[in-house]
Amino acid sequence: MKVTDVLQPALTRANLTSSSKKTTLEALAGLIADQLAEIDEELLFSNFISRERLGSTGFGDGVAIPHCRLPGLRRIHGALITLTDPIDFDSADQQPVDVIFALVVPEEKNDEHLATLAAIAGLFSAATTRQQLRRCDDDQQLYEAVLELDGAAH
Repeated sequence: MKVTDVLQPALTRANLTSSSKKTTLEALAGLIADQLAEIDEELLFSNFISRERLGSTGFGDGVAIPHCRLPGLRRIHGALITLTDPIDFDSADQQPVDVIFALVVPEEKNDEHLATLAAIAGLFSAATTRQQLRRCDDDQQLYEAVLELDGAAH
């Protein structure tokens, strides 16, 4: 499983401004729903919040991987954003977050969900990866950086 199997350029944003976990999850839900007609923005946001209540998806080292399941999807979709200023995400390491990869998964795709989470966590665990993504100035540059990093990882 490659991270870029679930990510597309239209769901990649560099240097967004956000002040909290809630507004970031709202922005992600809006971005994803704007690009994917089958996704309801309010339901997606609600599912992101419900998942966060189970425990923070703050992965550590400034990275979060919010994820949830949605009925009616045919495949897994991912969205990648970087923030201009790190925000509190209730991460286990208490570090603020500025790199966020969201996943939206069909209800029945449990094995693929876990494999995709593992691939993202693996890619983003490298300090050089995180640094390279944080240096990207625009959406296309961010997407191309993930393509390059993901290709090198496989």
